[in-house]
Amino acid sequence: MQNTCTRHTRDFLEKSGAALLVVAALIFVLCLACLQSAAEDWPKYKRDLSNSGHSAETGISSANIASLQTKWTFQTGGLISASPAVATINGVSTVFIGSWNGVFYALNAVTGQVIWSFTVDYLSKGRCKASENWCRIGSTAFVDTTNNMVFFGAYNAYLYALDATNGTVIWKQSVGNPNTYEVWSSPAIYNGTVYVGVSSHGDEPCLEGGQVNAYNEATGKPLWSFNTIDQSTCPGGGTCVGGSVWSSVAVDSTNGIIYAGTGNPGSTCAPPTQNAGLYPDSILALKGTTGALLNYYQAIVNDNNDKDFGSSPFLYSTSETNQCTGTSTTNYWVSAASKNGNIFTLGRDANGLTGTEQANFSTVSGFIATPSVRPIRATSTCATGKKIIDNETYFFAPGSGGALWTYLLDGATDTVTQVSRNKFSTLASWASPAVIQDVVLFGGNDGNFYAMGKYGHTLKIFPTGTAPIYGGTAISNGRVYFGSTDGTLYCMSINGQ
Repeated sequence: MQNTCTRHTRDFLEKSGAALLVVAALIFVLCLACLQSAAEDWPKYKRDLSNSGHSAETGISSANIASLQTKWTFQTGGLISASPAVATINGVSTVFIGSWNGVFYALNAVTGQVIWSFTVDYLSKGRCKASENWCRIGSTAFVDTTNNMVFFGAYNAYLYALDATNGTVIWKQSVGNPNTYEVWSSPAIYNGTVYVGVSSHGDEPCLEGGQVNAYNEATGKPLWSFNTIDQSTCPGGGTCVGGSVWSSVAVDSTNGIIYAGTGNPGSTCAPPTQNAGLYPDSILALKGTTGALLNYYQAIVNDNNDKDFGSSPFLYSTSETNQCTGTSTTNYWVSAASKNGNIFTLGRDANGLTGTEQANFSTVSGFIATPSVRPIRATSTCATGKKIIDNETYFFAPGSGGALWTYLLDGATDTVTQVSRNKFSTLASWASPAVIQDVVLFGGNDGNFYAMGKYGHTLKIFPTGTAPIYGGTAISNGRVYFGSTDGTLYCMSINGQ
């Protein structure tokens, strides 16, 4: 592209003379722009179907992160625990966020001005109150820019599909009894199907099995439902509960496989029950078209201590190309962080989960935040003029113990190793990070917003007050977005521009 631009500029000047230098300079600027990566939307939880949390934009890095400043703030009027979603609707960059007062907002992502708002159904609880949880929206939105639709769930057990241009309801679907059921999970859409997890209100009481549900995107018609409790494994033939799906599914779009993490079984519920054998505390691989269970991995058998998968699975790959042997290999992985302090990693292919799990123990405090990835390329010389090229993956996991754990899945050895542990606070972080270039961004329960380097070291701390930051970070068009439990939505950018 650069050579083409330069050639066209030179020919133009030779034909038209020095009087057109201004035009030539403009062409040169445009050439420079074409060399930079395009700005991206961040249309869902963790940005993409793999839940990578990785941005390919180039406007923010360790070189300028110290200049990150607040551009605008918006007060939603209720606690924010969801992550912002940012997408271009009718040419306008728009940020979508819900709060615990039951109001879902579409804001101009550049100015913070309200475009529209929508309040969820009150049902039988009376009027929503910011101080209570009757209408809370803990689900991060999914924005389908092709069809101008936005999807999210709420405390009232409804999954909503709204017109993203004006906030009118296209359809809404109840997932169960609103006195028991809730949608904390953030939707994922693939091939015209909406996939979402179903949970309880907080294990008081638990469900007779959490669910992974699929709905037709256009109509909301239920397509299939997978229950996470196999009652045939309930001791004594009784009814067991638990297995809520708090987290958001990841989608293998190549093979059409849905990966979901499940919650703890019934003994930690109120009131408690016996623990079913299947499928609490598990990573599930489900066939996207039918919901059929392909296989699963259970991290804890008979969990009596609430050590479930509160964070979401995330998908990635590693590869190696050896120019000396002429061989090339690619491996595909799914990882999920558990409240028992382990990050579990398994292989995956067209049939779901494969191989033996790698369990990397980090902290007795465990993980709630979903880690985010940073792909890298490493090269070494194997002979004169020939190389071994490894495409590897770092991932970053803020922990409940107030430390950021950094791991590397090596493309040559296919093993996960711990790179660093950076203790950044005496309080936990439940907020999922976002990664851009060599910077990791996330909020803490201490009210600080953190910028960490590519190996997990601290670059900059941005105080926002004392209110914890539970929701994840989104990055779009050189701007950073996150919400706080005091109801404030933040937009930050380099020099506040």
